[in-house]
Amino acid sequence: MERTTARLRSVLCRAEQLDVRALADLGLAPRHYALLDLLQDGPVARQHEIGAAIGLDRSTTATLVRRLADRGLVRRTPMPGNNRVLVLELTEAGDALRAAGARLLGDSERCLLGPLTPDERDQLRHVLDRLLEVAS
Repeated sequence: MERTTARLRSVLCRAEQLDVRALADLGLAPRHYALLDLLQDGPVARQHEIGAAIGLDRSTTATLVRRLADRGLVRRTPMPGNNRVLVLELTEAGDALRAAGARLLGDSERCLLGPLTPDERDQLRHVLDRLLEVAS
């Protein structure tokens, strides 16, 4: 009998492959998109919190932010009153690329979940949300 976690890993691997292919033409990796997506709601002053939200350590997050800033997708400005803290925000170019990525990732999700009925998709989301709750 195959373990459930092995099945989850297989599905996750397939989803990751689809996402990598979808974002490749935009020059983004899934973690680049994840960071841009986290910034869509407005500026963020705690870079390490963004990294933690997408599963990256501080060093990797700093490198990722620098690369996105070098591409003109993210702006880093000192926080008023505390120049040691950088506030991160999307540029217009970053938001446009994020929106394009969202459309492509929607296509990937439809490809992966297409065989499921709408009710099965809802059930899957519910079960995944529940697992995330208890795994935190």
